[in-house]
Amino acid sequence: IAKEVAERQQLISGKSETLVLSLRKEIEAVSGEPGWGNYWDEEGFTPDYSGIIRKLEGLLKSGYVDEVLGLGHELITSGFRQVEESNDEGETAMEVESCMPIIVEALERSTLDNVDKLVWALDVVLADQYDLCGEFEKYLHQEHPQSAWDRFAELLLTRLHKLNSTGEILDYKRNELSNWTIHALEQSGRQAEIIPLCEIEARQTRSYGRLVKQLIEEQRYADAERWIHEGIQATQEKWTGIAARLRVDFREIQILKKSWSVVAAIQVEEYIRRPSHQAFVECKQASDKAEVWVMVRKTILSYLENGELPWTKASWSLPKSGLTPPGAASENEFPLFIDLIDIAIYEEKPDQVLRWYDQCSAGSCKYGIEENSIAGAVQTYAPERAVAIWKDMAERLIARVKPSAYQEAAKYLRKVAEVMRREQKLKEWERYLRRLREEHARKRRLIEILDGLNGKPIMGKRVQL
Repeated sequence: IAKEVAERQQLISGKSETLVLSLRKEIEAVSGEPGWGNYWDEEGFTPDYSGIIRKLEGLLKSGYVDEVLGLGHELITSGFRQVEESNDEGETAMEVESCMPIIVEALERSTLDNVDKLVWALDVVLADQYDLCGEFEKYLHQEHPQSAWDRFAELLLTRLHKLNSTGEILDYKRNELSNWTIHALEQSGRQAEIIPLCEIEARQTRSYGRLVKQLIEEQRYADAERWIHEGIQATQEKWTGIAARLRVDFREIQILKKSWSVVAAIQVEEYIRRPSHQAFVECKQASDKAEVWVMVRKTILSYLENGELPWTKASWSLPKSGLTPPGAASENEFPLFIDLIDIAIYEEKPDQVLRWYDQCSAGSCKYGIEENSIAGAVQTYAPERAVAIWKDMAERLIARVKPSAYQEAAKYLRKVAEVMRREQKLKEWERYLRRLREEHARKRRLIEILDGLNGKPIMGKRVQL
């Protein structure tokens, strides 16, 4: 209390130098030790910035705005270093982050020129590798004088021109700087300069997606498609994620143009590239709009069975997508059972589910098959098959001889019980439980779980099916 009273007296008397020096030392001390946590032993250390925040607020309230901003710069620099050296679950980062609102307030009220304020905030954001400075990003998205944005944009364009890009890390930094440059151009009303800048940067840092987005917003679809083709050609070998995003942009353009047949063709190509449940659903949605689903579905199933690409078939009636179509992946072994089973489950065709499952089980392709989903899909159509699958899954888990595996096995055994009760085979279920008890009589925890499946108490509680 005495120390706080003395600090207040120093502020009132206008003698801030001592308090600033003391606070600088406190910042150095608090930020000097990394945070850490041993969560197994519930031990650890988290630096406490609450005292620093209170003193900064006191200085700011008393009008020492520039002093707070200077201390804030030191705090941010040392805080970044401390977070980098810490070994915890983010507690240290949260402490440092809690100081940012007071520093932003000091920046806003400081004697700096409006442009210098924007530069100050941006430099902090660009140096932040730990997402601590969201408050400064908010500041850069607030309203500022248009003249300040105009000068700020010029400074960033100059900085961007001087920045060399010779690697992926530097490309990332250049992209971040160019994003803020575009933001400054937008705020200063210089929209006409944005797309030319994006065109230069697209080839420099492969930021084709940003350029295409700008062109789509201006409804310059032909230009967007031209840049999409160039971007895919430049990135498809090494940066496949960029190429995939550009293909999505190309599809969005065709949707805006309501070219549903082309959209359907694109979706089929994407399914061939990477078959999945979601890709199949999207194929159906696009093909329904183009009224070609019957043909598309047939050719997709044919591809999954024998690897014959849809657009090589005589029955294929969709136009070219405008993109380079994929070839069948060389590592694929047809039929692609997992995808055929997934489609059969989606279409609620249990006979096909069993057909492909049985063929897969006869070979060496069972890895990746969701047997629980298969059993669930056929439990009404072929209850005895569902029961057999769930029994097999449960017994494999029991063989692991782990209590956690016993609990997992119980989930499948409950499903077995539900189906056998529905099929009026309770005596058979009881015989099966007896056999499990006899075979695993020495596994005490398993016996308790099996008793619970039949309604007997487990650890003092009664488990219901």
